Amino acid sequence: MAAGIRFTRAAFAAVQRASPGLAARWAERLFCSPPRRAISERMAAWLAAGRRFDLTVGGRRVAAWSWGDRGPGVLIVHGWGSRGARFVDLGGALLASGFRVVTFDAPGHGVSSGRLSSGLEFARAALAVSAAVGAVSAVVGHSLGGFASALAIEQGLPVRRAVFISPSANVNTYSAQFASLLGVHDPVMASMRQRLERRLGFEWKRMDIPRFAPEMSIPLLVIHDREDREVRWDDGAAIANAWPDARLVTTTGLGHHRIVSDPGVIQQVLAFLK
Repeated sequence: MAAGIRFTRAAFAAVQRASPGLAARWAERLFCSPPRRAISERMAAWLAAGRRFDLTVGGRRVAAWSWGDRGPGVLIVHGWGSRGARFVDLGGALLASGFRVVTFDAPGHGVSSGRLSSGLEFARAALAVSAAVGAVSAVVGHSLGGFASALAIEQGLPVRRAVFISPSANVNTYSAQFASLLGVHDPVMASMRQRLERRLGFEWKRMDIPRFAPEMSIPLLVIHDREDREVRWDDGAAIANAWPDARLVTTTGLGHHRIVSDPGVIQQVLAFLK
């Protein structure tokens, strides 16, 4: 465990003993605070070649980009702590294959405003970006972006096909990891969940893809690596098993991050979307 995590865990334990209410508020902030990562020159050049447009979602500015004037549109949704530019390889391949490409930095990520974020806010941003560009025919989401894409589809995102790469199956997947890492007691986690439900206006139990997947009718491709250490392969398998028209592709040795830029994976995505 890194020194910074050990210090935060120790400090949180002290607060948790003294004031569970304060601990719940702190846990909520930590849970909803994505890490910020620098952008590479190659990613920056790709964004510069696109058309940037900003829109307001939930009172915050969301930065988005689009490439191409013709062909079916594909919306790409990044994962937690990432940004739209992360998909330079997949985006370039889609453009070369005749698709229009649209992506964005979720609230609290990249150059979009805010500090806090959540899967639900990812989904709301995806819906807003899609509406702004006149709808898209497909969505590709990675990690939390896959989870958020499923939420957006359930909420009416008008797409004909979807691809989830290394997706989380439900909010409990990463909240359990968070609780274990920080040492959050069950009553404090329950209080944190209630605070999030009130602030964002949702029901925690509904943040579960396998729960609503049987109602979905569009074809879905799920790609997940057996050795993924951040989101278990079981999550992707559970989604594919519950979604009526879904296919699961299992890779080995790509992990959670390299999978989005792997040439073989990109070819699988292109073949499915075509």
